[in-house]
Amino acid sequence: MERKKIILLATSDINYDQRLQKVSNSLASFGADVLLVGRALTTSVPLQKSSFQQHRVSCFFNKGALFYLEINSRFFFLLMRGKADIVCANDADTLLAAGLASYFKSFELIYDSHEYFTEVPELQSKKVKKAVWSFIERWGIRKSKARYTVNESLASLFSEQHQTKFEVIMNVPFSSSQKIPRAKENILLYQGALNQGRGLECLIKAMVKIDGKLLIAGKGDLQEELLQMVEDLNLRHKVTFLGNLLPEELKIQTLKAKIGINILESHSLNYYYSLANKFFDYMHAGVPSLNMNFPEYQNINDNFEIAMLITSLEESQIVSAVHDLLTDQLLYNKLKENCLLAREIYHWEIEAQKLKVIYQL
Repeated sequence: MERKKIILLATSDINYDQRLQKVSNSLASFGADVLLVGRALTTSVPLQKSSFQQHRVSCFFNKGALFYLEINSRFFFLLMRGKADIVCANDADTLLAAGLASYFKSFELIYDSHEYFTEVPELQSKKVKKAVWSFIERWGIRKSKARYTVNESLASLFSEQHQTKFEVIMNVPFSSSQKIPRAKENILLYQGALNQGRGLECLIKAMVKIDGKLLIAGKGDLQEELLQMVEDLNLRHKVTFLGNLLPEELKIQTLKAKIGINILESHSLNYYYSLANKFFDYMHAGVPSLNMNFPEYQNINDNFEIAMLITSLEESQIVSAVHDLLTDQLLYNKLKENCLLAREIYHWEIEAQKLKVIYQL
């Protein structure tokens, strides 16, 4: 039997996209011929060795409407030149290329929505742009054969909005029985994009009153502003920017941390309904985390109590929650042990079996 050819499209640098790496690896392990296509940046490092094929496209434009038009054009012509049985569009910003190519080619279209794309902070005040992306997403979803997203809240919301079923593939790590070392220092770790709405400005201000060090792993639009804030607050001895780290490098840093940070602004529905991969990365490393009291985090924490939840980004709430984790050893140990119990439930091997059904492998 001939192997199914699957092409996955993403506008991210695929070296750092843990979800796409895991999806591609699992599809390949099920016998598919997989090609993961992403974006090359001037700062991109060579692609990592993998069990599947990888390709990155370079663009003249790096942001705004011209970027999205260019990268979708490049994806479209790549699909028109190649052969595929299935194409997976990852988020709405790849749906235009995948949807148009599916009109001319005979492949099946699958949609993986990593977030509530039309409700990201960058689109909240941009009515015209938001309307355009909403149209593209509705149009692409109608063309798709199957759809999945990252949590139950979004699956329910999208299913109702688009009157079609969305499955759930969570952003969880592979299972691990790795022994967890005891954190020797009061290290707080934030991993992820340095973008609007991530609570990073509030976190850095709170570090003035926190007895510990903050490591920030990632890059983004706010990087220069955050670097300047650290200078202005004289926090260079307490806040370190690590830049983008490859998944294996990130695991090493996570194991060194005492507290994981995942705080977000509540006015973005994208953030309100989120269930970030970092939440599970901290869990699997046995690192209690600080999160928002949003539906998905609250649901898991109600069952396992692995984290501290705060209701706002007020400096006093951040400082108080971190102080409790750093000084209450009984509380900290309980959350740490619960993390190790929860990781037996939330792991990629379970999610991968759902992929096998969705892609009919």
